[in-house]
Amino acid sequence: MAFRNILEHKSKSLIVGVLLAMGALILVLGNSFINASQMGIRTMFTESYTGDVFISGKSLDGDVSLFGVMSMGGSASTPTIPEYEKTYELIRNTPGVAKLSGMATGFGITVKDPDATMGDGPQNMSQQSGDDAESGSDGAEAMAETMASRFLFLFGVDAKDYWSLFDTVEIVSGSLLEPGQSGLIVNENQLANMSKALKRDLKVGDMVLVQGISSGGMRLREMPILGTYRAKGEGAAPEQLAFADIDSVRILAGMTVGASENIVLEPEQTAMLSIDDTDSLFGDELLAAPISQGSVFDEAALTATLADTSVRDVANQADRGAWQYIVVRTEKPSDALAVAKSLNETFAREGIDAVAGDWQKAAGPYGQSVDVVRIVFLVAVIILIIVAIIIIMNTFVISVIERTGEIGTMRAMGAGRGFVRRMFAVETGVLSLVFSTLGASLGAIIAAILRASHIEAGNPFFEILFGGKYLNLVVTPGNFAGAVLAMVVVGFLAHLYPVSVALKIQPVRAMQSE
Repeated sequence: MAFRNILEHKSKSLIVGVLLAMGALILVLGNSFINASQMGIRTMFTESYTGDVFISGKSLDGDVSLFGVMSMGGSASTPTIPEYEKTYELIRNTPGVAKLSGMATGFGITVKDPDATMGDGPQNMSQQSGDDAESGSDGAEAMAETMASRFLFLFGVDAKDYWSLFDTVEIVSGSLLEPGQSGLIVNENQLANMSKALKRDLKVGDMVLVQGISSGGMRLREMPILGTYRAKGEGAAPEQLAFADIDSVRILAGMTVGASENIVLEPEQTAMLSIDDTDSLFGDELLAAPISQGSVFDEAALTATLADTSVRDVANQADRGAWQYIVVRTEKPSDALAVAKSLNETFAREGIDAVAGDWQKAAGPYGQSVDVVRIVFLVAVIILIIVAIIIIMNTFVISVIERTGEIGTMRAMGAGRGFVRRMFAVETGVLSLVFSTLGASLGAIIAAILRASHIEAGNPFFEILFGGKYLNLVVTPGNFAGAVLAMVVVGFLAHLYPVSVALKIQPVRAMQSE
């Protein structure tokens, strides 16, 4: 009877069916896009940057990711792993952990050596001072050249074990960073861009001046280029990523011995702080003391004092115990969450102020981009469902009104309300199941076609959304079944009101309206 009624009302059944099919198609394609993005970013981070489990110190200013503390204004310093050696051993001895390595990250820019642009110094300056407006233009151009730079996202790695965790870069020239070496390994495209910016034909072995950018200020360090690389996979690895020795990154990021030292002042150095009468600091007594006849200016002593760089050397010496992160490769990728949970319990028990998480914790804003896309898509789907329910409901109302006489006759012949409800429920269920399956199947076919077309992202933003260089839509059985089920539920909800309206009409009046 349900199939007969569907065929008898072809036009209205087709309208409802097309709406349900469109809904299923959109759900399949939308979820496949989100899955592709999430899987791509997850693969990129776990295989290239963070491993399966990511451990960092805790910060009161926000969550800690591979890119630092996600705080308001981005000015918070990235915490280091407390009691690193102890923490490292606890992690290494945790069941499920296969490999691990310490690392730190930082930001920097390549800058021109001032000596390369200033030439003969005072001679150039005096010559420029006597030139005309054209000379001023040349000076501005020289200043612009001096400011030429390329951004670097620095990975300070432990060369003795980092490369055993990640095998995603292919060395084009030079070699991988080895234990004890100091220098940079940059992307081959980045090296070309650096050469253009610095107006030098850079190659492996050349020195570059890197200015570190951190919450603790800016520091300069000259580093050799040890090699160039290209990414093996199709992940969205930024060309700005550069691998460096851990000590260089520590210095550029402000993780120095001087930064962690406690400065103790002698009582005579703090005597002024205890003066109650601040006016006495500015009285005549300040200059009343006579100058001793025997006192002379000792230029040699002053020069010796200024030449003492011991304090500065300590301030710029890398804190060799400072590590921001520990990345872990588990025995099985599926064990990541269980290992992270076990590590957090261990940290709490041992009183270690550290936290373990999965790739999404490490990805920070990149991982959140997937959640944002998912939320936007969910809102759009909810709006779509509401609109679909209203349209389908109106179509059902018209269909039920046209069948008022039929319903009244069945009621007069003894059919109860339950029978009528079940009949319409079966009709709606069959219609929803058939057309939503067709729509979901069409969505899967379109996804396969788009995947085979190798649509290229074209820019870093779409590489993040695509989860790689190419659009790789992934339709899972769960997404397919979920789309069909969602549309069946939509159809069922849409038919409830029209049927309840029809059942309120008395059988005699319903038969008379025929």
